[in-house]
Amino acid sequence: MSNPQPLSESIRRGSRAVVAAQVAAQLVSLGVLAALYRLLGLEPFGLIGMILPVLALVRILANSSLDVATIQQSVLDDRQVSALFWINQALGISATAAMAAAAPLLVWFYSEPAVLWLTVALAGTLWLNVASLQHLALLQRELRLGAVGAIRLAALALAGAAAVAAATAGWGAWALVLQQYIELIVLAALAWLIEPWRPRWVLRGVELGRLLRFGGHCTFGALMFGWIGNIDKILVAYALPPQLVALYREPFNLMMKPVTVVITPLTGIMLPALSRAADDPDQYRRLMLRFTRFIGLVMFPAGVGLAIVGPETYRVLGGPRWAPAGPVLSVLALSILAQGFFIALGSVFTSSGHAERVSRASFVAAVVFTVMFVLGLTVSQRAGAAVLGMAWTYTLTLLLIVFPAYLGYALKTVHVGYRDWLAELKVSASAAAGMAATVAGCRWLLAGVFEWPALPLLVVEVAVGIVVYTLLAWPDIRWFFREGLRTSAQGSADE
Repeated sequence: MSNPQPLSESIRRGSRAVVAAQVAAQLVSLGVLAALYRLLGLEPFGLIGMILPVLALVRILANSSLDVATIQQSVLDDRQVSALFWINQALGISATAAMAAAAPLLVWFYSEPAVLWLTVALAGTLWLNVASLQHLALLQRELRLGAVGAIRLAALALAGAAAVAAATAGWGAWALVLQQYIELIVLAALAWLIEPWRPRWVLRGVELGRLLRFGGHCTFGALMFGWIGNIDKILVAYALPPQLVALYREPFNLMMKPVTVVITPLTGIMLPALSRAADDPDQYRRLMLRFTRFIGLVMFPAGVGLAIVGPETYRVLGGPRWAPAGPVLSVLALSILAQGFFIALGSVFTSSGHAERVSRASFVAAVVFTVMFVLGLTVSQRAGAAVLGMAWTYTLTLLLIVFPAYLGYALKTVHVGYRDWLAELKVSASAAAGMAATVAGCRWLLAGVFEWPALPLLVVEVAVGIVVYTLLAWPDIRWFFREGLRTSAQGSADE
C-alpha cells in the first residue's frame, strides 16, 4: 500500500492543476466555438455531427481501455507497456481502415452524400488518437496531472486557431476536420516529448492475460457508455436534416463542456488514487467521499446556472441562427446535476477491482436509454418538437431512472452508505439552489421588465451567480483551497 501522505500531496497538487488547466481550456474552447458558430452556421456542424457519434464508438474499440489498464495496475513493467502500445497501434490502424470502408454505408443510412469524403477523412483520427494513449496513461499513472492538462490545453488552442483560420478561408465542414487532426497531432507530439518512455518491439513472452481481461471488461463498459452518449445523436441524424442535427448535438456538446473539462481529468486523478488506496478501506472511503464533495461543488452550480442562462448563451455565441438551440441547452443542462457523478463512478468500480460490474451496469443502462430514446423521438416527432423532445428524454431518463440505480450499485460495491454520500453534498446543493433562485429573479427583472439584450444580460447573470454561489458555498470552497482532496487523518480531523 502507498504511503498516504505522498499520495495525498500528489492528489492535492493534481486537483489544483486540473482546475487551473480546465478553466483555461473552457475559455479557449468557448472562444473558438463562438467564432466557428458565426463563421460556419448550422449545416457544417450537422454534417460532422452525423459522423462523429459513429466515430466515437469505433474509437472505443480501438482504444480497448488498455490505457486504463496501464493506470490501474499496481505492478507494471516496461515490456507489458510496450506490448499494450503495439496492440493499440494495430487496433488503431484496423479501425481507421474499417471506418473509411464504412463511409458508403453512412451515406446510405443518412441519405446524405456529403458525408462520404468527410467520413473517409475523419477515419484517420482513429489511429492518431491511439498514438498518444500509452504516454498519457503513464503521465496519469505518475499523477503528473499538471503536465497532462498543459498538453491538452496547448492541443486545444492550436487546433482551435487552425479551425478558425480555415473557416475564415471558406473551408466549411473541412475546417472542423482540420481541427480534429491538429488537436490529435499536437497531443501526440507533446505527450511523446514530455513522457520519456519509448516502446520496445516486444509482443511474445509477455504476460498480458490479466491486463487484457481487465481492459476487456472496461472496453465493454466504455462501449455501452459510448452507446448511451451517441445513440440519441445517431437517431436524430437518421430522422432529421443536418440543420436540426446541429441544433441537438451542439447544445449537448456545450452542456458536456463543464462536465468534460472537470470530470475527465478528475477521473485521471481518481483512478490511480483510488487504486493505490484500494487495500485500505478507511482511506478509500475518505477519498471517494472527498471526490464526491468536489464534484458536487463544481457540477451543481454549472448545471442549474447553465439551465437558466441557456437562451442568452446561444444568442451570444452564435447569433440569431443559433437561437433555437438555447432552450435545448437549458433542458440538457439539468442533466449535469447527475452527469459528473455518473461518469466518475466508473473509476469507483474499476479501482476497487470490479470492472465486470461496470459491464453489467452499463449494459442495463444502455438498454434503458435506447428504449427511451426511440420512444422519445417517436412521440416528439409527432408533437412537432423532435429536438426539444429528445433533450427532455435524455435528461429525465438520466436523472430519474438510470443514475439513482447506478449510484446505489456503486455505493454497495464499495460499502459506502447513501447518507454518507449525500452528506458531502449538503453545502453545494443548498448553495446551488440559492444561486438558481437569485439568478432566475435577476433574469426576470432584466429581461422581462427592462428588456436587456443578450450579452449584458448574460454577463450580469454569470457575475451574480458566481458571487451568490461563492458566498453560500464558502465552507466547501474554503475546504477545497485549504485541503484539496487530501485524505490524511489530520485532514479529516480538521473538518
